[in-house]
Amino acid sequence: MPTAPTRFRHARLYLTFRCNSRCGYCNVWQDPVFDGHRELTADGLRRCLDELAELGVTYLDITGGEPSLHRELSTAVRHAHDLGMTVELTTNAIRFAPQAADVVPLVDTLNISLDTLSAERYHRIRGTDTLDRTLTLVEKLRADGAGNLKLICVVTDQNLAELQDVVGYAQRHRVDVYLAPMFSYFAAQGEVRPPGSVRTLKLAAVNGRGVASAAAEAPPRVPSSVLLRRVAEQRHAPHTVVNLAFLHHLRTLDPASATACGAASRILTVGPDGRVMLPCYHEWDTSLEWSRPYRELVRDPELIRVRDEEVGTRPGCRSCAVFPYLGLPMSHRFTTPFLLQAFSRELDRLKPYAAALPPERRAALLDRSDAVLAEVERVSAPLRPGGHLDELYRFEADDGADGAGVRTGLAVRPVAVEELLADHAHEDCWRIQRSPHRIVRLLYAEILPALAAHGAGGAEGAPELAENLLDVHLDCWRVLLALLPGGTPDNAARERLGRWCARAGRVLRGHRAASALALLASFSTLPAADIASFGAPRGHDEEPLAVKLLGVLSGPERRTELAGLFAPELAPALTGDPVPTPGAPASGPVPTPEEARGGLGLERFVASLRQADTGALRTAVRRWRAAADPGTAPDIERRLLLSELGVRTPLSEPGVRTVPAEPGAAAPRSEPGAAAPRPGAGPRSLPQPGPRSLPDAGLLPVSLPEAGVRTP
Repeated sequence: MPTAPTRFRHARLYLTFRCNSRCGYCNVWQDPVFDGHRELTADGLRRCLDELAELGVTYLDITGGEPSLHRELSTAVRHAHDLGMTVELTTNAIRFAPQAADVVPLVDTLNISLDTLSAERYHRIRGTDTLDRTLTLVEKLRADGAGNLKLICVVTDQNLAELQDVVGYAQRHRVDVYLAPMFSYFAAQGEVRPPGSVRTLKLAAVNGRGVASAAAEAPPRVPSSVLLRRVAEQRHAPHTVVNLAFLHHLRTLDPASATACGAASRILTVGPDGRVMLPCYHEWDTSLEWSRPYRELVRDPELIRVRDEEVGTRPGCRSCAVFPYLGLPMSHRFTTPFLLQAFSRELDRLKPYAAALPPERRAALLDRSDAVLAEVERVSAPLRPGGHLDELYRFEADDGADGAGVRTGLAVRPVAVEELLADHAHEDCWRIQRSPHRIVRLLYAEILPALAAHGAGGAEGAPELAENLLDVHLDCWRVLLALLPGGTPDNAARERLGRWCARAGRVLRGHRAASALALLASFSTLPAADIASFGAPRGHDEEPLAVKLLGVLSGPERRTELAGLFAPELAPALTGDPVPTPGAPASGPVPTPEEARGGLGLERFVASLRQADTGALRTAVRRWRAAADPGTAPDIERRLLLSELGVRTPLSEPGVRTVPAEPGAAAPRSEPGAAAPRPGAGPRSLPQPGPRSLPDAGLLPVSLPEAGVRTP
């Protein structure tokens, strides 16, 4: 795949390769290639982080080895925090306690490794007798009010039988646990080895690994289908984090196919001495010495060669399942893994509001969820990624009779140029207009926090809404999947969604969140008069998008019925009434993509692309996206959307109010997070979320064998 000029937002900093654990599934302590590396001083770390910030890095994953063995860990964390970076740190907790007071308040997520509650099994897996230190640290930090903890449980055949015990521990202490099925990611590792029987791995020395030797390496063993299923079954349990995109990747892993990886293109890997490790820690066989600023190193011909010719295609890459490197690219490719990742992200944010599930309800929910997820995979199977890092999906100019649209896999008919540009105004897929997630997120971003607050105040009916919350999530997906080709209307799901919205509307009548609820209800069968009794989508940030999507999902009668709920300027797009024909764009030269991205001559730019061939269109979109500014993206998207709907003034003017972007997967994350529910809910309130370690869209856990993207 031809790649774009490298723009890094994420960096993985291997603070040290030293480690005081002896995990059988990890090679950092077993392979001499990791021995004896110089480590940065306090001044060196500050300079390293300054240069990463200069490069554009806003998300820093501090890992190792064991970071707490570096005497300047707190210096690194504090400086990254002062630079405004989102900081994630992973520790085995053995030596972390003395630094906790300085470090924990400054990190966004602290990952703590915990695979078992059995001291004997802990020793067999990790080679140390320090389980008590891990448990003491977790309990002390929680008692002190730390809400940024996440446990990482590497699930193997050794600890599968006690998976429920680890989950129960996390639930008792109200801390999330990420369940990571074990995978092998380096040569000659087929099992979890007893630490007492250390075998040197077959990794060649740095700079000495050849293609022939790499090809001869034994293929990795992926987790069994039974293990994957047992992990997937925990997805509705409180305080568990199960990334369905990761499980899908493991289940469909094909060593004959290239892997979409973010190493050396979206994620920069920095070694203990500041060097750039190529392509990543797990396939490291060459480096760029830190003798020049990182902004120069990322343009080095060797980095570009490795990025363009080797990443994803090496034998080790083709069977890789190191999710930090794989999860981030999923956010930039509108395909099945992204949709599964979005579904998982939503579930993580909805569960804190959901009622406790008795065993029979949980079993029924799993069955329904399995069916919906199978439908997600079926409908999204034809979706194809773009042929370039700056293309979120495949597209080409329409050469039909009209010749003014764009053919994509997202719609049966060509879409407007405005939609293509609006989708690519953002850095990733979290705000693609035809993604079900775009509407579903209203549940946790606006509706549920308001219901929880009303429940805390004793509002009648609020607690009962939690009983069917996770079913409502499934109904939303069943309804909105029909946006994509192959999706089928589901009237039963629309009816269930309508009944839930009607009940929620009685609680939220007059509340500002009623606008979001009314917008969601417009996709159900709830009569427009009933929706109007508690609110209207008019004035909501997503109102124009709802009008557009209703044009895809609803028939003429339903659209006409709903038109009165929306702004008069938008009603013709629902009723089919004629809209004023816009005049020709103001005369003048066609602006460059960069100028148009800044808002200059946007109409002239759009008009020029309607006549462009596929090559010119792709070039323009790549330049347009390369100029992306997360701060202005919502406004640019809104202007394009209103223009597509035939609304010219005053709504299409710059400066309209937009949904704030939440921090996350790429530079600033593009998906809004949920507002915090009011604390102190009584027994009749919706369940209040406990401390959450998923601020949103970046990477999930980042320790070895980590999770995926912490997304919008």
